Amino acid sequence: ISDAGGNPPVVVDSDDLVARPAATMAAYCTAVGLPFHSRALSWEPGERAEWQRSAVGHSDASTSSGFERREHKYRYTVENCEKLARYAAHHRPFYEQLYAQRVDVTPRDCPTADGSADDFCSGTESDPERVKRWPE
Repeated sequence: ISDAGGNPPVVVDSDDLVARPAATMAAYCTAVGLPFHSRALSWEPGERAEWQRSAVGHSDASTSSGFERREHKYRYTVENCEKLARYAAHHRPFYEQLYAQRVDVTPRDCPTADGSADDFCSGTESDPERVKRWPE
């Protein structure tokens, strides 16, 4: 999977984003050539004018002030709906291929320019065994 110029996409996993927002955003910014600003990790809750047409889909975002995990209960899931299960099974290989290319924010000691250690290294995941699997 790549763009028209042959460049791989910059993939951010939402689980990484809510678990390690600073590391994930810093790695993303590095990958796309933007400066990282930690102040972008929090914001004032509220609706945005451009969300008016799809406000119901932005209800969590408009009440949030940062990246956090939110659990939802859904009436229909891949476990209780055959149509959703088929849809998920069809798309699983595409998801896994993208997930394998995600920005890697695995905690580990990485040397920095000043010789200290940082707790993440930017890059992409290269170990296919670590690809998160969807429920079968």
